[in-house]
Amino acid sequence: MSETNQQTETTANTGPFDNNEARELIADLQKGGLPVRELLPNRGHKHLSTDEGELIVALAAMATGNKPEGIPDETIAELNEPDVRNNLRESLDAVLMDATVSDLYGQWESRGQAELNEWKARSWVDLS
Repeated sequence: MSETNQQTETTANTGPFDNNEARELIADLQKGGLPVRELLPNRGHKHLSTDEGELIVALAAMATGNKPEGIPDETIAELNEPDVRNNLRESLDAVLMDATVSDLYGQWESRGQAELNEWKARSWVDLS
């Protein structure tokens, strides 16, 4: 399978849960016991892979109340802890910044400006 086809399959739509990485995260969180704090990159992280970007977008959506069915509240409660939320906000800003910082941004950018703008609009949430 070509890299372009693989990217299209893993990140098919613009919603925060419309990719394989987010679907795997949801399945893991529904089982419980996954420490979401450990899924976020260290603050000194300079570049985010596509998988990291997809996780960050999904976690940011969950942190603002867009929680898929079957995920216990206590499983994602730490997303509201100030240090975790701040790290998540900084990480989301990095994902949505540009392709030099985020492979996921570059992937959407390669699809054209209209799709990039739609993805950015659906991925950004206020974490302040």
